[in-house]
Amino acid sequence: MSEVKIPVQSLKTIVISSVVASLLAFFILIAFIAPAEYGIDPTGLGDKLGLMALAEKQTLNSKKAVSCPAGELAADWQDIVMITVPPHSGLEYKFFIKKAATISYEWSSNGAALYFDFHGEPKGDTSGYFKSYQLSTLNKASGAQLIPFTGSHGWYWKNNSAEPVQVILKTKGSYKIKGLI
Repeated sequence: MSEVKIPVQSLKTIVISSVVASLLAFFILIAFIAPAEYGIDPTGLGDKLGLMALAEKQTLNSKKAVSCPAGELAADWQDIVMITVPPHSGLEYKFFIKKAATISYEWSSNGAALYFDFHGEPKGDTSGYFKSYQLSTLNKASGAQLIPFTGSHGWYWKNNSAEPVQVILKTKGSYKIKGLI
C-alpha cells in the first residue's frame, strides 16, 4: 500500500497568502462595496462602473413614511402619514384614485419650504404623460381635487436643504394608498 503525503505549507507561504488576501479584500471594499453601499468613492472606480447609482437608489429606498396611529387621527381626516424627505433629494407619495372621485388633503412641513408637484398619471399610460394640479414651493398646502381620470395621483416633494424635512400629510376620500414611490 502506498503512503499518501499531505502537502505542508511553509510559514512564509501562509503569511504571504494572508497579506495578499487582506490587501485584495481591502481593495474590494474601497473600490466596489463603499461606492455601492455608502456612496463613498475614493478611487473614482465606483462612479465609472455605475456603482454610485446603487447607493443613490438605496438612499431613495430608505426614505420613510410612517402612518400615524388611529388615536392621533383628527376627526376630519381618514389617513395621516408622516413622511421624511431626505436632504438634497425628492420623493413621491401616491394614491390610486378612480375618475370623478375627490381627494381632500392638507400637508405641512416642519417649517422648511419644499418644491412640490401635486399631479396624476393615467392608469395604463406609458407615454410619461401627467397632469399637474398644483405646483409651487411652499411649506404647506391644502384643498380638494376632483380627479379627472383613473390612475396614480399624489405629490412629489423636493428638499433642496441640507437637512431632512418632515411632512405630515392628511387625506380623506375614496382611494387606495400606494405609498412612497
